[in-house]
Amino acid sequence: MVTGADTSKTNQPRGDCANSVSAWSYHLVRNAVFSVTGAFILVMGLFAWLEVFNTDNAANVTVALSSLFGISGTLVGAYFGIKASSDARDSSAATAQQAVRDQIETSQQTVKDQKESVTQAVDKTLAAASQKARRVTPTSAALATLIPIAGGAGLLVLRHYLKRM
Repeated sequence: MVTGADTSKTNQPRGDCANSVSAWSYHLVRNAVFSVTGAFILVMGLFAWLEVFNTDNAANVTVALSSLFGISGTLVGAYFGIKASSDARDSSAATAQQAVRDQIETSQQTVKDQKESVTQAVDKTLAAASQKARRVTPTSAALATLIPIAGGAGLLVLRHYLKRM
């Protein structure tokens, strides 16, 4: 029989696989942000050299900045969103495994406690029964001597009754 704690080992990555995927994701996002920033600086330099930026064309600066922030925000948001959900999944898996272990320990302890209480109850009952069996009271002594006497008297009455017939 396979318990919940045993099956959890099959879903976990082997070795350092999870860390290497996280490291590659981080480097990819970092390089993408640096590339977008470098491209932005080159385009801004080109616009400044071509004298595209002037007081009449303020919208050009806004468009260039919004594209940079849009791309950077998307990359960073996606990275941290995926990382947060991965961390939450790992945390919930660890919590579930701990809950299964606690439940198994609790059930084992409950079985052990019930076994001990039943054993104590049986021992107590046997001790009480043996105590009653050993105790000789005046009433029990009188009954113990009266039974053979009553039996003998009954036989005498029966014999006498049978003689008359």
